[in-house]
Amino acid sequence: MRIALILFSTGYGGLERHTIDLSNALSERHRVFLLADPAFAPRLNPRVTLIPINPTASRWNLFALWQLRRQLQRIRPEVIHAQANKAAAMVRRCGATAPLRVATIHNLKNDPDSARGFDRVIAVSAPVAASLRHPDCRVVLNGIDPPPPAAAEAVDALRQQFAPDGAPLILAIGRLVPAKGFDLLLAAWQNLPGQLVIIGSGAEESALRAQAAAHPDQPRIHFVGYRDDIPTWLAAADLLVMPSRREGFPYTLIEALHSGLPVVASDFPGAADFLPEQAVVPRENIPALHAALQQALTDLAVTRDQFSSAFAKARAELTLQQMREKTEAVYAS
Repeated sequence: MRIALILFSTGYGGLERHTIDLSNALSERHRVFLLADPAFAPRLNPRVTLIPINPTASRWNLFALWQLRRQLQRIRPEVIHAQANKAAAMVRRCGATAPLRVATIHNLKNDPDSARGFDRVIAVSAPVAASLRHPDCRVVLNGIDPPPPAAAEAVDALRQQFAPDGAPLILAIGRLVPAKGFDLLLAAWQNLPGQLVIIGSGAEESALRAQAAAHPDQPRIHFVGYRDDIPTWLAAADLLVMPSRREGFPYTLIEALHSGLPVVASDFPGAADFLPEQAVVPRENIPALHAALQQALTDLAVTRDQFSSAFAKARAELTLQQMREKTEAVYAS
């Protein structure tokens, strides 16, 4: 089967990781063409044919639409698979056709018809699917290959650097943008035990650092920027906190559960499906976030025991193999 996946995006967040991982996995059985930012080339296996496009082009750019249509006519795929709203809109506007057109929607949508014109729609969580209006919408959860065990020496080094006294080590990971809610986390971080490490970079970094500088617990709040050794951090930590205002179904949550790390999260799509009830709080509710953190940190051994079924469920359901197989099932249907 010839499959053309289309991604109009830059950076490397959940959307980009999903598309690249799926392209690589599908290429084990199919001829896969990825129309995307040429910067993604190092992350692709040789079986995937990368066709460079301008990911920053406006969805109304006539030249970009003409180029997209021309490339798809040249490939002649049996499946056109648009990743997220922008790619879906551009496939629709350029008029490209194929025996099957699929769109994957990665976040809650205010427009329930954002995937109109496609034969099938994939949503990355049940709440995302519920926000859409389409006669054939399927849920395919994000998944990863289980991460290899982190090196014990690297884990010990992080513990020694950030929690040398054996205090709890709490992580928050993501782009430093309003959607991730790190300002809410700093407001909720009051009189809690442990060291808080914020991993990531972004437009809100200066504002967040200023908020932390004025914080009464400022010595226990650390910004370490972007890191490419996240599995080591997850192995070293005692808790992950995800106070997001807006998410689809985040990979950080999946990685944490695969690593056996408890999570406190806002009620974004998918959180309640995998986390214990007491670990999920209403979005933008600072007192509830504080209370959930306090409960989780009071006895970390008990907290970890409460997550045993969540860890097992993630290992069984949130895998790259199931993501590929369920996507193939959408194509075959």
